[in-house]
Amino acid sequence: MKKNRSVRNHPAAPAAPEPVVDLAAYHRSDKEKRPRERKVSELYLDPKNPRLAETDHTGTQASILGVMEREFDLQPLIDSMYRSGYFWEEPLVAVREALAEFKGTEVLVVIEGNRRLAGLKTILHNADRYPDAESRARLERVPVIERDDRKETLAFVGFRHITGVVVWEAAAKAQYAHGLVKGGHSLAEIALLIGDETRDIERWVRTQSLVEIAHQQGIREDDAAKKFYFSYLLTSSDAPATQRWLEMKSNEASGLVTSVNEERLKELWLWLYGSKSSETSPVVPESRQIHKLNRVIASPKAVKELQRTGNLERAIVETKERGEYIIETLASIRSLLQDLAANLVGEDKFSESLADSAQVREARVEFQRVERAVGEAKEKLGF
Repeated sequence: MKKNRSVRNHPAAPAAPEPVVDLAAYHRSDKEKRPRERKVSELYLDPKNPRLAETDHTGTQASILGVMEREFDLQPLIDSMYRSGYFWEEPLVAVREALAEFKGTEVLVVIEGNRRLAGLKTILHNADRYPDAESRARLERVPVIERDDRKETLAFVGFRHITGVVVWEAAAKAQYAHGLVKGGHSLAEIALLIGDETRDIERWVRTQSLVEIAHQQGIREDDAAKKFYFSYLLTSSDAPATQRWLEMKSNEASGLVTSVNEERLKELWLWLYGSKSSETSPVVPESRQIHKLNRVIASPKAVKELQRTGNLERAIVETKERGEYIIETLASIRSLLQDLAANLVGEDKFSESLADSAQVREARVEFQRVERAVGEAKEKLGF
């Protein structure tokens, strides 16, 4: 097994940190405080939008818009804006940045209000679906606040989408918080800025760190056998036993993972998500099973069984004390027999059904096998 080592690009204290931007909301120039009218055609969707964390896109404007139309429930916004116009009380927030798609040309990238911008572009690009020319015309220009630096909006974006009115999914929160700590902010500072619990922020940053380490190993979310759910890794790495098994260490102030056993992280990733490329199914069929997986990981004997069979239910047996397993198994057998008896109430005796004579013979054989198995178990139990 590969030894634990420090994680590349995840230093506990950066050798040459960038200056920390003052995030106080009142430190804004007069230009930054005033919205200006901008053409929607001059505004671009943000490839770094944290809400894109669990989506598969190429980074181009067309790809991002396609993902947002499919997965971001734009229709209520579109209907409202097409019917009532754009609400000037909600200006977009943008910053001038270079986009690779345009060979480094600086454009106005919207860093707050991407759903609204996607809705606007959908209306303006589809005259056949939105034929009212007057309604489209009044949406061609919208209010925009232009910031000097993307980082200046971090406190506002964090408040709005983590503790505020349009709450992000866990993966988006994690990307946002991870970006802040990489920029030099501590967990405590972020908690004060956005009004959230330090403990929650630490969890997001820790999990996003693990995702980035997986990326360094060539593991990608879009290779998941079913779908990549950020919350699976978040819940699994919450467990102290799983953290110990991963040999994971984190920086206390930033929450960034500084060291982890990479081979075990790969193994955990496969157990949670499987892999399309290797045709491997996850051992966790749904989120409720993650706590079972954590219980297995806490037992070296159970881990060996999971590694050998890939069967979570067989591995969980190894976590149970012998008496507990016997009682649970007998209770399960009893419950199944009671269900069978209840299902037969009010019916003719199965053995007297001529129409099912072949099934009757097969059922009789199975019942005899059950009797023999019960007898063997009874003898071994000493009852």
